[in-house]
Amino acid sequence: MLYSSDHGGVGPRSKRFCYDDGLRVPLVVRVPARFAHLSPWRPGERVAAAVSHIDLAPTLLSLADVPVPASMQGRPLFGRAAAPPAGVAFGGRDRMGERYDFVRTVRDGRYRYLRNYAPHRPHGQHVAYMWQARGYQAWEAAHLAGTLDGPAARFFAPKPAEELYDLAADPDEVHDLAADPAHAGRLAALRGLLDAHLLRVNDNGFIPEGSPLQGYAPSREPGAYPLPEVMALAGTAIARDPANLDVFVAALADAREVIRYWAAQGLLMLGPDAAPAAAALEAALADPSAHVRIAAAEAYGRAVDGPRGAAVLARALGAEHPAPVRLQALNALVYLGGDAAFAEDGLVAAADAAHPGVRSAARYLLLRLRGEYTPEAVVFDLDHFRASSDGRHR
Repeated sequence: MLYSSDHGGVGPRSKRFCYDDGLRVPLVVRVPARFAHLSPWRPGERVAAAVSHIDLAPTLLSLADVPVPASMQGRPLFGRAAAPPAGVAFGGRDRMGERYDFVRTVRDGRYRYLRNYAPHRPHGQHVAYMWQARGYQAWEAAHLAGTLDGPAARFFAPKPAEELYDLAADPDEVHDLAADPAHAGRLAALRGLLDAHLLRVNDNGFIPEGSPLQGYAPSREPGAYPLPEVMALAGTAIARDPANLDVFVAALADAREVIRYWAAQGLLMLGPDAAPAAAALEAALADPSAHVRIAAAEAYGRAVDGPRGAAVLARALGAEHPAPVRLQALNALVYLGGDAAFAEDGLVAAADAAHPGVRSAARYLLLRLRGEYTPEAVVFDLDHFRASSDGRHR
């Protein structure tokens, strides 16, 4: 008998986040005496090595004496094909409801390493479904009142590119060790493990949602998705170093959408320091890819001309565009502050969209622009969400 669970729960910084509170779940296995020979462990033994839910499918096949396909991830923990646990578990975060984020993490028996590929976005992005919980409402109310400090305040601040936590000494993961020279070796080792995993699984998270490149087969066409090159550019982007501005400007001229997208993201992450790239960003406002145009418009709006950036984003809000494009534009408009008012007509139309995420994001931003927002404001239509086949979280 195998007992485990979902990682459900509504506690702040639990479900949907890449810390232990959001990813770790129980796993208890009872092995009847007559099957003891199929277990590499003794009764009552606690296994300290990290395992993952992806180990369960090959484990069941092994217990049934069915060969485990070479294409299947995970390791069988019991049965005749049992192998030692990998000792590490990987996780990630992408779009959650209507909000985009991009986090990848690896955990061994003691340490957790996180890499934030959207460090310019806070952990505490408003998600309409999540904000029904009183804990998130109270947390943001304290933030807006200016009464937060220390680790609690970090939830609403930009993220570091990397985080490292000692789970034995700091189970709540509040003391980030990534910049501690004493942990440089551990950081480098976990960084390497994560890089190797992203390459091994051909992680599609670097591809903007809705791009034709997405999907198992398209992203594996020879030359279509140069993941090592993309990862290198994304790694340069999250460093947020103005010295790399010319790297991003050059990459904006690349023929491949995913490279141009990360070039625009790199300039966006520089904030006002991207102003010297104004000409390149202005050219990118007419890029054939909507995803590149949106990233460039936000970068241009924040560094050069807010109303112009908002106007470009407003054109991506129309119902003729697929939901991912509209969501990406809505997410970008949030960070243009008052200049987002130049997209108000599009926001009003999007507030009645059939897609629940588009609708919630538009309603939220309209409340903010009109000075009517409170953390308790309801922008989420639960009945419509349940009825929509496209309303699930990723």
